[in-house]
Amino acid sequence: SAVYDSVVPELRKRPAIKAIVHFDTKRDNQGDRDISIDSTPASLAAFKRLAANPIFNVKLS
Repeated sequence: SAVYDSVVPELRKRPAIKAIVHFDTKRDNQGDRDISIDSTPASLAAFKRLAANPIFNVKLS
C-alpha cells in the first residue's frame, strides 16, 4: 500500500502526466512477488483511495 500512497505526490510534481499504467499480476518480472491490486486487503484499500483521487479527473481539450 505504500507504493499506491506515493503515486499522487509524485504526480503532483509532474502535472504533464495525464495517465498511468499498472500491471496487475500475481508474478512480477522476477517471478516471486505478487503485485496484484488485491494482493492484500490493505493493498486493495490503498488502490481504491488512489483511484478515487480527484487528480485522475482529467479533461482533455
